[in-house]
Amino acid sequence: AKKFSQDWQGKGYEKGESQKFWLDLLCNVYGVQDFANFVYFENQIKEQFTDKTITNFIDVYIPSTKVMIEQKSQDKDLRSPIKQSDGSLLNPFQQARKYIAGLPLSQHPRWVVTCNFKSFLVYDMENPNGEPEEILLENLEKEYYRLSFLTEQENIHLKREMELSIKAGEIVGLIYDKLLAQYQLAKNLDTEKCLKSLNMLCVRIVFCLYAEDSGIFGHKSMFGDYLNHFEAKDIRSALINLFKVLDQKPEDRDPFLEDELSAFPYVNGGLFTEEDQFIPQFTEEIKDLLILKASDDFNWEEISPTIFGAVFESTLNPETRRSGGMHYTSIENIHKVIDPLFLDDLMEEFESIKAIKQEKNKGAKLVDFQKKLGNLKFLDPACGSGNFLTEIYLSLRRLENKVIGILNKGEKFLGFDEFIKVKINQFYGIEINDFAVTVAKTALWIAESQMMAETEKIIGVNLDFLPLTTNACIVEGNALHLDWSTFQEQSAAQNVIYAEKTNIYKIDGDNSLIVSLPTPSYGEINVVTREVEFKDVKNLQQPKKISVEYDYIIGNPPFVGFTFMTAHQKEDMELIFPGIKNLDYVCAWYKKASDIIQGTNTRCCFVSTNSITQGETVARFAPLLNVQYDFAYTTFVWNSESTHKAHVHCVIIGFSSCEVKKEKCIFDEKGEKRIADNINAYLVDAPNIIVQSRNKPLCNVSPMVYGNKPADGGFLIIEDDAYDSFIQKDPNAREFIRPLLGAVEFLHNKKRWCLWLVNASPAQIKKCPLIYERVKKCKENREASVAAGIRKFAETPHLFAQRTQPEGADYIIIPRVSSEQRKYVPMSFMTSETIVSDAVQIVPNATLYEFGILTSSIHMAWMRAVCGRLKSDYRYSKDIVYNNFPWPNPTAEQKAKIEQTAQGILDARAKYPESSLADLYDELTMAPELRKAHQANDRAVMAAYGFSVKMTESECVAELFKMYEGLVGGC
Repeated sequence: AKKFSQDWQGKGYEKGESQKFWLDLLCNVYGVQDFANFVYFENQIKEQFTDKTITNFIDVYIPSTKVMIEQKSQDKDLRSPIKQSDGSLLNPFQQARKYIAGLPLSQHPRWVVTCNFKSFLVYDMENPNGEPEEILLENLEKEYYRLSFLTEQENIHLKREMELSIKAGEIVGLIYDKLLAQYQLAKNLDTEKCLKSLNMLCVRIVFCLYAEDSGIFGHKSMFGDYLNHFEAKDIRSALINLFKVLDQKPEDRDPFLEDELSAFPYVNGGLFTEEDQFIPQFTEEIKDLLILKASDDFNWEEISPTIFGAVFESTLNPETRRSGGMHYTSIENIHKVIDPLFLDDLMEEFESIKAIKQEKNKGAKLVDFQKKLGNLKFLDPACGSGNFLTEIYLSLRRLENKVIGILNKGEKFLGFDEFIKVKINQFYGIEINDFAVTVAKTALWIAESQMMAETEKIIGVNLDFLPLTTNACIVEGNALHLDWSTFQEQSAAQNVIYAEKTNIYKIDGDNSLIVSLPTPSYGEINVVTREVEFKDVKNLQQPKKISVEYDYIIGNPPFVGFTFMTAHQKEDMELIFPGIKNLDYVCAWYKKASDIIQGTNTRCCFVSTNSITQGETVARFAPLLNVQYDFAYTTFVWNSESTHKAHVHCVIIGFSSCEVKKEKCIFDEKGEKRIADNINAYLVDAPNIIVQSRNKPLCNVSPMVYGNKPADGGFLIIEDDAYDSFIQKDPNAREFIRPLLGAVEFLHNKKRWCLWLVNASPAQIKKCPLIYERVKKCKENREASVAAGIRKFAETPHLFAQRTQPEGADYIIIPRVSSEQRKYVPMSFMTSETIVSDAVQIVPNATLYEFGILTSSIHMAWMRAVCGRLKSDYRYSKDIVYNNFPWPNPTAEQKAKIEQTAQGILDARAKYPESSLADLYDELTMAPELRKAHQANDRAVMAAYGFSVKMTESECVAELFKMYEGLVGGC
């Protein structure tokens, strides 16, 4: 961009250089490669008159992003009329609008750009009467992103916001670290109080930085200029005075206040209200960091409040800082929740209203639609830094701005409350971390400011953002202990204080939750002594408790597996699920949501770890909910978009207790959507059947058993690199050493060995000194175990703790965990001479027919639907997957065909003796012969079930669930 700006400085002749100018910009600045199919020059537009046809030409048109460009020479004023060929006077934008009238509706541009080589005027055709944005060629190096709509309208703007938000988080991190060092110099202050003060100070500083850049304070760099008046040693006092002023109405301020302070507006909302906050001394380094890096060199106006709120919180959170830095939920992932839940429907409704031809009817519908947007209520009961609530607010306000743009028609509105209906007091949240609560409110205020600026452009009126008049109702507390349906009435202007015994509580923008406390006695607090002065209760206003019925409950509750919960979290679970164990922490949010929405039209959607839709958890959890699933995302990676990325395998579930008059849909990990007749607890399109754990097969087939469990401390195992040395030192041990297969060894052709002493006599063991020593250590290890179940096996230290090894019979081996990247879980036949560990499961005395069924796509589909997961890898369970699998009833001919195709799979593998099963079943490297053999086997098995080969996997699973229902019903 810098080079382009330099190259074209002082140049620009419309007829000779326009195409060269735009090709240079699009290709060399914005990376367009196939320009011949991307941009079109001199497109013809014909105007038909009664006596003649006039042909005009669009200078530049980009169909993919719907951009029309009207180019003029550098000596032309883009805002002044220019004489046209027909004698009329039109400015370039008016000329472009004339051309638009000659285009089909589908080709109407979203953006019109007029340019004279030194300036770009950008007109948003969603608001054609608004003022254009101007980008100067000389500023393109810094402002190139403002023209990014030329090539990628949405993605580049989002990327820019993300980059700025991450950069802002880095700046906050630097400020935090330097201030923390100053707080640590304090004497007689406990660490917790210092950290709370530090966190609040950072929030206030960030708000001031944003407020100066966005014009909330009045002019750019107002905060930085104020601080620059002071030496470093005086900045502490300067901030104390500033924060006091920001929390005072102009009429309550000192009449002799300095001009530098009196120029700042009244903020309200509780952000600058003193609450035992301590501010440390500042150094020259911190002063320079605030004024130069944070104020002068960075523009806070364009940060994404959705992303920045989370980045800000995690930057100042010691745990996330230790784990590698900033964490935030991507906007893309947030929209996976909110789009199918409500936003797609609202957008569709808006588009249908826009299409109404009769203007009066359209206007009335738009007014009603806007009121609807302003009446919606949202709850996030695990809101963190408010990123879900913030993105919902932004999405609704953007939609409302489109409505305002149509209703406006160039007319001026009279006041803020008269035409903006979507307010942040429609948003409710519960969060256990006090600092995150403050960040969430601040993020919403920033979002409100940004959207008000967008509205100003549409209506052409400057709006007063301050003082804050509304507040999001976000409370600090444990969501599993609180009543979600009852909140304290919120107002940013409210300032009521009450006390209970010796504890002081404040009700203002801080939104402390009155319903969680005993009935208080009321008083006023002396801001100097911090003591409560009790007053007549009758003369004080008691905050109102309000019952809220939400339209939508959304969120991303904590991801904690039942084996990793703290003692407090286990107490929470006992409160929600008395007497029920082994449920993940997130299940409690589902249960509370399920209870609160009964008999209402409220719809919900949560992000969860995928474990709650898999394996035995489903049987424990699903019957506890009285809901229906409306839409779902099956397992995908929920990327935290952090500097230290933590991938979590998640599902998204939209649910309700009311009838939802829209199609149910399931999204796969790629985001591809398919319509479903029903979504069951496994997130598959199938009947609402729960697969219970079963200790023997549902059908008449060979039983499956776990592999052998050593529980030996490793002393009965010989690693491959120690095998030769072991034999050399103790040759008599050879007859007692057997190959040992776990999942890794089986899949990757790795060698491992074990001491198999089932038939060894005491005398034989004593003749092998290395074996004898190993047995001794195994006994000691078992005796020292804290588990009584292990200690009892110290009586037989030469044997595996649990033995299931078939004697003299072949068996099918199946790994208990296998990669989700494989279409088929690899399995094979083994002889009884090979010992297996409990990392695999086996089917002794299995037949070739059983192998064919188990390795088929039909069994794999069932396994994927009901198995548990380790992250996203399949966990094959005998009690859930195998024992509940509905087997077919083949004819003799069909059974023979399956045996034939099963043998074909084994034969195809045998052609590649050097390849491991992991190699053979890698979708990228799978041998063609093996793939064809599996496809033949799949067809044979489908025929045995009576399934069409054209059936999808989801259709097969639905039929299998019906078969399962019939089999269970017959038991």
